[in-house]
Amino acid sequence: MNTGIIASRYSKALLTLVDQTGNGEEVVGQVARIQEALDSVPELRKAVCDTSSVSAGQKMSLFKACLCLKDKDGNEEPVRMAPELEKFIALLVRNGRIPEVRLVFNSFIQAWYRSRRIKRGRLVVPEYSESTLELEKRLRELIESRTGFSLHLSTEVDPDILGGFVFEVDDLLLDASVSHQLDLIRRQFVARNRRIV
Repeated sequence: MNTGIIASRYSKALLTLVDQTGNGEEVVGQVARIQEALDSVPELRKAVCDTSSVSAGQKMSLFKACLCLKDKDGNEEPVRMAPELEKFIALLVRNGRIPEVRLVFNSFIQAWYRSRRIKRGRLVVPEYSESTLELEKRLRELIESRTGFSLHLSTEVDPDILGGFVFEVDDLLLDASVSHQLDLIRRQFVARNRRIV
């Protein structure tokens, strides 16, 4: 069976469950935290997908460990996994669908935001300033007026872009950074020099 179909079916089941319990916001936050851990730690990904030497109980412990928060002193503070998510992960383990867990979680996050008429965007700026606040406001107004969805925008600071900004929402990428413009100029210069030689 196609893994995309599997991910879609399981994510719809989780979405239906959290809609019934009203605990969607907590579950989507925990799913995002687990997804981030799976994406950034290859050893974790390998361990949860291991069908021979890692038991179902150990897999659940690994998923729960992804939810630990670190306080300002670096001490880990456990967070209780939402009951809906715990049942759902147990279902994935029981049905042998853990290898597709990242696809399922990604599909669920997208479906949850879509069902709430929310688009998620990411803005990268070289520094956070008054002009950043104005840019965030203008981007929100633009997306909300064009799509009818509200925009959940996360802003990151990356001095390497030198100036301008990078904005992503859905499949749209708008790279108006100085570093990108300099790269385009460099490529054009190299291409012209090749023609001359």
